[in-house]
Amino acid sequence: MTDRHRPLLAALAAVLAAGALVAAAPAATAAAPTPRGTSTPASIRLTLPAPTGPNPVATTALHLVDQHRTDLWAPTPRPRELMVQLWYPAAACGPSGRPRVPWTGTAEQAQLESGFLGVTPGHLVWAPTHSLQDAPAARTGRHPVVLYSPGSRGDRSFGTAEAEDLASRGYVVVGIDHTFDAGEVLFPGGPDGRLEVRNTPAVHAMTDDEIVAYRTTDTRFVLDRLTDLAAGDNPDAERRDLPPGLGAALDLTAIGMLGHSMGGATAVQTLHDEPRVLAGVSLDGPVFGTAATDGLARPLLLIGASDVRPARDAMWDALWPRLTSWRRQLTLSGSGHLTFSDFAVLLPAARPVLSWPDEQFDQLLGTIDGSRAVAAQRAYLAAFFDLHLRHRPTTLFDSPTPLFPEMLRRR
Repeated sequence: MTDRHRPLLAALAAVLAAGALVAAAPAATAAAPTPRGTSTPASIRLTLPAPTGPNPVATTALHLVDQHRTDLWAPTPRPRELMVQLWYPAAACGPSGRPRVPWTGTAEQAQLESGFLGVTPGHLVWAPTHSLQDAPAARTGRHPVVLYSPGSRGDRSFGTAEAEDLASRGYVVVGIDHTFDAGEVLFPGGPDGRLEVRNTPAVHAMTDDEIVAYRTTDTRFVLDRLTDLAAGDNPDAERRDLPPGLGAALDLTAIGMLGHSMGGATAVQTLHDEPRVLAGVSLDGPVFGTAATDGLARPLLLIGASDVRPARDAMWDALWPRLTSWRRQLTLSGSGHLTFSDFAVLLPAARPVLSWPDEQFDQLLGTIDGSRAVAAQRAYLAAFFDLHLRHRPTTLFDSPTPLFPEMLRRR
């Protein structure tokens, strides 16, 4: 069964079984938000927590075109196109500094608010992120690389809080928009760019195994272009000037991968297929493709939401004995499926103007405080990649810690 066969308010267990990030989110059926209380705020400012590492963070985006692959999800025949975003340790800025980038662009924001959140325009003010636009990379040598794959209908910006934190700790994080599965992707072109939105019928024409294979091919293509970048080439389709030192900052001998929901399935399958990726994390993701039957011989961390999810649990139970390297399974107490995205800290503030029913909001975000959820995820992700990409010992996975009692070890 796939998410096209379920109503939008189906139980989240069925959502995860189909690998969808937000299929359970209610449709925006009305222009006005649901009133809560006696008044509605005129505007609500949404902010992300600052990264915790010692390095300033910069970011840049690349437009990549795969001329050897026809896009199976595009509405018209064309080569496969992707937008990727790199977050990286930045050099100290000069006196004038550089602007901080927005969480998402104006066009993507409008599509997200109307199509997913069901928010009347003007109610939400999206604060800038903590990343400097196109700043030079720090001249501190090469840094391990972590790929990030969002869930179905998810955008690369959904993992900004985790990406910025890892970059502040000395990683280069590469977020991938899987075009036409992502909710909205803005490409260069014209005065305002070219916005491409999710092509749901085309995605649903594939099986879950085929979707994961297609996303995994995206990921391997991105790795090839990062190899070009590290060698001094400019893979951007427009050949725009890239931040100084960006290619030299990539350590492609130490690559990991992180994914949420269907992005988690993509991370697991990429670990199976791609020898360049050494370790991976699945955040509340299903398991599809050949990895489900073959297993893995590389380190894998599984972090799940705390609600009962028979489909997810069955997939993880079947995979577990096929994991022959380092492995851990954790549960974030009080969490929901969207807790493993920036929405953990963004949506609680926006709740008064969302069109989502209370029951659905609580199901997707859980009961955990968003700032605690982000802090716990940041700590465990950094410890995992430090252990397997930098070979730095940690005791965080050995036993419960009073620092993060919300993170429970299952296996």
